This record gives sequence, C-alpha cells and structure tokens, in this order.
Amino acid sequence: MNEPLSGPVFILDHPSHGGNVGAALRAITNMGFEHLRLVRPRFFPHPDVEAWAAGTAARIPTIQVFDSLDAATADLNHLVAVTRRGRGQRHQVMSPRELGVRLDPKQQLASSRVGILFGTERTGLETADVERCHWICTIPTHGEKGSLNLSQAVMLVAYELMLGQGLGEVPVHDPQRDDALASQDEMVRFFDHLQDVLMQIDFIQPDRYKQMMGTLKALFNRAALDRREITILRGILTEVIHHCARKISALQR
Repeated sequence: MNEPLSGPVFILDHPSHGGNVGAALRAITNMGFEHLRLVRPRFFPHPDVEAWAAGTAARIPTIQVFDSLDAATADLNHLVAVTRRGRGQRHQVMSPRELGVRLDPKQQLASSRVGILFGTERTGLETADVERCHWICTIPTHGEKGSLNLSQAVMLVAYELMLGQGLGEVPVHDPQRDDALASQDEMVRFFDHLQDVLMQIDFIQPDRYKQMMGTLKALFNRAALDRREITILRGILTEVIHHCARKISALQR
C-alpha cells in the first residue's frame, strides 16, 4: 500500500511554456509543497524553466514527467480539477479557499493521495480529464472573463492550500510591541525641548503656547514613540537651533 504523500501533487497536463513550469515550481515550493508532475510538456527541460524557477531552480530534478495522464495519476486516489468548465458536470464545485479547508490535514481526506490537476495554457482541461476527477476547483474572478495564466492559477490554489494546512508565516513587526517605547521622563524632556525650540523660532508665543502644546502632545502620544525616535526628534530640534545660530552669525559678519 502506498504511503501518503506529504501534501498534494500538482499536475500540469501538456504545459506548453517552460516558463510556466518554472513559475509553478517556484509557487508550490514557496507555499510549502513538494510534488510537481508534468504530462507530456512541450518544453522540458528548457532554459526558461530554470529562469522562471528563480531561487527554487535546485528543485527542478524533483519534477516528475509522464507520458500520459493515466500514468501521472495512477497512484493517486483523489483528484481535483482546476477549471471553470463546471457546467453539465455532476461534480462538487468549490473555490480554492474551500478546497484548502477540505484538504486540512486534520480532515480524513488528508490520508489520501491527492492530485490537483491543471490543463494546458490555451484550452485548459478537456471534458474527459474533468470527468476523471472527484471535485472541481474554480478560481473566482470579477466579471465573465475568468482565464488566468497557468502559473498564476497554480499560485492561487497553492496559497489557499497552504493557509488551509495552517502553514505560512507573515513577518509582522509591531513597533509598539517589539521596540522599547520612550519612558514618561523621556517624553516630558522631549516636550520641554520642543516647546523651547518653538518659542525660540517664534512659532508659538509665551502667552499662547498651552493650547498648541496640548495639540502637539496629543499628536506625539498617539504615535507611541520609541526611544530611537525620540533621540532623532531631539536631534532635529537641536540642529534647528544650531542652524538658526549659524544664519545669524553669518548675517552679523
């Protein structure tokens, strides 16, 4: 009995552009998947495959090539056709997002050997190819025009499957959580510095500064400044005064 594959198999039936093969390999690799199969590709191997695979070109030798769709799917027991050709077929049709949920590793189907089938660039999948599949996956698009580039379709499906399997990490940086915020003492010193400079350049007047400073304090407090930012701002304030002093000195010569 075959052991379950680690993730679904992406199958390109008669791909006609080497670049799409390379881009598809790059897409599934970046989304955490391993298996790409080709059925009678027009150009493979080809320089375009390596060029479009970019940083994943080292995985080109893992691509499997078959003479027929029968051979490419013989060891699989659940097939999904990626197509808009759903009319007249008695298939369950779902979006890539719904497919990602269905193929969640926690579901029973995860123990199956699953293939995701894509047709050739010009005509897509033939009716006979769709008929051999268990489900149809259709990528939603705006309006009547729904044709996508082959590698784009692979990327969209692979992305949704990745999310469905709980994979993928966004390099999130939250300044208010990850950086050391300025202390209250540092903020008070900054506001005193700011007020002094604004008075020196006559932006605010000694008898009418409270409302303006209140507005500025609210503005900078909303920004939740960190210590580095406070240092930069105080450096700017210091340089404003030095610049004014240099200008006055130059005029007095």
